[in-house]
Amino acid sequence: MNAIACKAVLFDLDGTLVDSGACIETLWAEWATRHHLDVDYILANIHGRTIEETLRLVSPYFDNPQCVDEVKTLAIEALSQVGAITGAVELVRQLPPQCWAIVTSGAKKVSMQSMISAGIPHPHMMITSEDIVYGKPHPEPYLMAAAGFGLPVQKCVIFEDAISGVNSAIAAGGQVIVIGDGVPISSPQIKATVADLSSFKAEFIDGIIHLSW
Repeated sequence: MNAIACKAVLFDLDGTLVDSGACIETLWAEWATRHHLDVDYILANIHGRTIEETLRLVSPYFDNPQCVDEVKTLAIEALSQVGAITGAVELVRQLPPQCWAIVTSGAKKVSMQSMISAGIPHPHMMITSEDIVYGKPHPEPYLMAAAGFGLPVQKCVIFEDAISGVNSAIAAGGQVIVIGDGVPISSPQIKATVADLSSFKAEFIDGIIHLSW
């Protein structure tokens, strides 16, 4: 058995708590096809980025509120069918509500739809694309979440599934658990790589969260 102790747990959302990867790729492929863009290029660059960052990457032409709203609408419709990553709901329900947060590159409305569809409880704190200046892989999102708890990020365990998110967590200084096999990164801050969350247990003793798997 492996174990780690912390004061707070920070979760990415899509691909970490919610099994939304295929759904997100489908909606972006639909959007790219609609605008006669290279679908493969779009799909290679969406994970861990905000909608705004993805649109800017494609072309300054799409960097406008109308295109952002178009993608958000597609996302909300698509994410109405997603489910939770195995073990996600059970794990967050074992955590004290005041000790965990979601840190996502998604927009708030889109992320809320993911959570509702997957049955993820609303967290004590939620950092979305509207709250930050710099998105992942910049450390700002995770530093902001840790500061919201009044903690150094080193006292937090961060669950992530995407390269940009793991790089953000590492740059912030957190302890990282990677979900899935899509992150070919080596770092002493990565404490485990797991397929899903089904093996995790959480205990809260004297203000400390003890995670085991």
